[in-house]
Amino acid sequence: MSGHPPTAFLYQEHVNELFRQFQQTGDTEAAALGMAIDGGEVFHVYLTEPRIHFSGQPCRATVRLHRGPAVREAEIPAGVRLVVDIGITGDDLTARGRIVLDAGGTREIDVKFVPVQGEMYVRAKGLVPTAALARKSVAVVGLGSGGSAIAVALAQSGIGRMVLVDRDRIEVGNVARHACGIGDLGRRKTNAVRDLALGKNPDLDVVTADLDVVEDVPALQQAVDGVDLLVAATDSDRSRFMLNQYALDLRIPTVFGRVLSRASGGEVLRVRPFDGPCLACVYTTQFLAQRPREYSRMSEAREEAQAYVDPGDLEQQIQVGLASDIAPVSNLMVKLALVELSRGAGGGLDSLDEDLRADFYVWANRREGVYAGWPQMGFEFTKPAVLRWYGANVGRRADCGACHVPDPASVPDAAGFFG
Repeated sequence: MSGHPPTAFLYQEHVNELFRQFQQTGDTEAAALGMAIDGGEVFHVYLTEPRIHFSGQPCRATVRLHRGPAVREAEIPAGVRLVVDIGITGDDLTARGRIVLDAGGTREIDVKFVPVQGEMYVRAKGLVPTAALARKSVAVVGLGSGGSAIAVALAQSGIGRMVLVDRDRIEVGNVARHACGIGDLGRRKTNAVRDLALGKNPDLDVVTADLDVVEDVPALQQAVDGVDLLVAATDSDRSRFMLNQYALDLRIPTVFGRVLSRASGGEVLRVRPFDGPCLACVYTTQFLAQRPREYSRMSEAREEAQAYVDPGDLEQQIQVGLASDIAPVSNLMVKLALVELSRGAGGGLDSLDEDLRADFYVWANRREGVYAGWPQMGFEFTKPAVLRWYGANVGRRADCGACHVPDPASVPDAAGFFG
């Protein structure tokens, strides 16, 4: 252990609750859970059971209250490794801590109160309307490489409630791109991503739904009922079209995102029901014919492929690319989600709402596949090039079978510009 004293962190909210109990019952001592991290250099002390399991070695701890300044008492209860003594003088709290050393004896440690609710988003004030976002709820449907990153980013922004929907578990092939790591192998994606989100926002209200969005429509409807925004990060056209119809039926704003085969590029669509194009307006049969079919598993690709299709070709169809190729699509989806959730609430995102006037956006990671004919990036900004976002002026279609628009404005087709 280094010469610098170890530090114990306590949530201010837990201490406040302990003080309230002290005033009501007179109890001056409370059992706590300590988590020793980095060989005992850091301790996290919980006065209530933590919602998720963080890293560290658990140990018994005790927190004691005293009238007047914190005192260093000689006695440490048997079996307890860490003691925090809190002194109460008027409205001021002082604290001293000690740990029991493995070699015998004790050592004083620093104690810090962490006002999580008051300081988590203090640096975001003025940029995002933190109070407004805390009242918003979002459903993230699909927790793969993109959806997991989106869920964590939205939790970091201060969203108050989140519904996480997916049917799968973490596999070793996910880890290179997924927000979760090797220690989450075998876990349901909903639970693993929930823990990541809670680690960024302990006050987040998280609901998990382990279901197939295509096969379990009633369960999906129940899970996402009442949310302010849907984020559709699924990996199939069938699931996206189903979510599109659901969003239209309930008039829920939705952000769709997809990454093309081998992550050569990606597309993002914002759907404001009946106030712009829906998914079916943009992803027509002709448009989808230009895009390679997406598969998340080799078994799915083989099931739909002709018997003579080379396995190597199928393997290319399920290659999802690098995490850095998926990140631009996830990032724009987060931006659009935050803009949508904070509309009318003020803050620094108002100007972004003015800039993101388009509903459909295209990104190319490299000149490959449908982007093979694009010119090199060079120095021009008048032609589509890789590593730049482009918004397309795509409107509602008169013949759309989903949103049934009677007389839409005539708008150009995105396929003409994006090839």
